[in-house]
Amino acid sequence: MRKYLTKDYIQEGNSVHIFSSTKRVIREAEHTHDFIEIIYISAGKCMQTINGVDYNVKHGDILFINYGSTHSFECDDSFSYVNICFSPETLGDKLVTSDNAFSLLCLTAFDEMRNDANGGVISFFGNERKEIENILYAMISESKEKQPSWGRVTENYLNILVTKMLRKTQRALQTQSVNNVWEELSEYIDKNLGGELTLSSLAGKCFYNPSYFSRMFKEKFGTSLVEYVTRKRLDYAIELLGISELSIEEICERAGFSDRSSFYYAFSKYVGSTPSEYRNEKVKKSDK
Repeated sequence: MRKYLTKDYIQEGNSVHIFSSTKRVIREAEHTHDFIEIIYISAGKCMQTINGVDYNVKHGDILFINYGSTHSFECDDSFSYVNICFSPETLGDKLVTSDNAFSLLCLTAFDEMRNDANGGVISFFGNERKEIENILYAMISESKEKQPSWGRVTENYLNILVTKMLRKTQRALQTQSVNNVWEELSEYIDKNLGGELTLSSLAGKCFYNPSYFSRMFKEKFGTSLVEYVTRKRLDYAIELLGISELSIEEICERAGFSDRSSFYYAFSKYVGSTPSEYRNEKVKKSDK
């Protein structure tokens, strides 16, 4: 599978790459990329496939594709589109807030955490569609003419575009509590304790830069991500020690600890005894 790279699309010193199709591409094979992609359908119809999910799109529709997602499409011979590529850091803290976090998640293709009420496609009609197209064409013009500070101007247009997308999504989700994003995140952590739950990996999946995600997480949960995940893993290890015959090494691995020594240290600090001592004590109590 081909992987499109930021360095091949976004010029050094810039953060956004935008282009409109000049030829009728009928089929694009499955691929992935290390940047975020916004696709606006400017003419025709198309079947876009993101992470194995098919989306039928038409003129006025926008798809938001997170980095690392798989993507392919097939379209008719009248299909054309505008494509914007950028890194997550391009959208600053002022745009991504705790109030619109759930809406922003609904734009992404991160299936495990997306509870999408509008099928993953944002549709614009009438005057709204004209506004979106004016923004896109202004971005294309800036990119072509490269006047002084054109990169900053393009970023500002991108922020306006995504804000309009968020407004549209929020209207579609007006009955959905924004706090669900944190419930979804907590559930994801619970289901993936044995996997990678680092700040950078979770921030990327939620479309935040790591430092901002860290601040928001602590604000919502009252503790750091590292402390939260460690506590969840230790609680899971305690559960396994009490109900299973798995070895300490197997429990260490299943609970997501990288090595035995770090597991023993964290466990002893949390419980006041080693995993072996804890299990032996549980056995003694059950035998009485």
